[in-house]
Amino acid sequence: MRGKQICQEGDAICVNGVTVTYGDVVALWQINLDVSRGDYIGIAGPNASGKTTLFKVILGLKQPIEGQVSIYGKPVGNLPKRTLNKIAYVPQAHQIDQFFPAKVQDVVLMGRYGLNFLGSPLKKEDYKRMEEELKFVGMYEQKDRPIGHLSGGQQQKVLIARSLVREPEILLLDEPTSNLDFKITKEITELITRLHDERNLTILTINHNLDLLREDINRLVILNKQIIYDGSPHGENVDKILYSTFF
Repeated sequence: MRGKQICQEGDAICVNGVTVTYGDVVALWQINLDVSRGDYIGIAGPNASGKTTLFKVILGLKQPIEGQVSIYGKPVGNLPKRTLNKIAYVPQAHQIDQFFPAKVQDVVLMGRYGLNFLGSPLKKEDYKRMEEELKFVGMYEQKDRPIGHLSGGQQQKVLIARSLVREPEILLLDEPTSNLDFKITKEITELITRLHDERNLTILTINHNLDLLREDINRLVILNKQIIYDGSPHGENVDKILYSTFF
């Protein structure tokens, strides 16, 4: 189990002494977390334990009242655009309304916006990346279908493809398999592992499917407003810590 971390030069992400509140409610308390390049970290914790808030802080969407987050050694609030573009986020899996008109390929291409000059049209390279990532996630044959006509698992694969067209180095996934059946959960978990192994992405994933996840991640972080455990997913007493944290 890790103690307080002093982040190293060249770390992908450094969370240093971060405390976050919503009004009088403490969401995170004195969080210290160093993420090395190429880490594959699973984050577990009960509901309202601060997991999504941690992602919001890393993405610069929520300001801590204390502490700081750095990406590649630079404070998250002062990141240049080229560094911001190296970070991709996949939100929680929610069924998209069947009447949402956008086609699969259009949703994926949204991930390319912001990489070019503001207002400039999409280029041949953008469409090439879209096709490559849809093939990677196994959704190329569905590219002309409205995304609302797909199953929840298929929609989640499309959202992963949308994050990948940004060509990120850091990928944050917030419960990517919630409300999905075991078969598609296993497929998406294997897909995320392939991304780590084949592209050497730095991955942080919030996930309750620890039995699947623990076979692939190199670190497990158990969070309940503060870090309860940070270490090997197969470390001594991990199951006891998980049980006491959740129950």
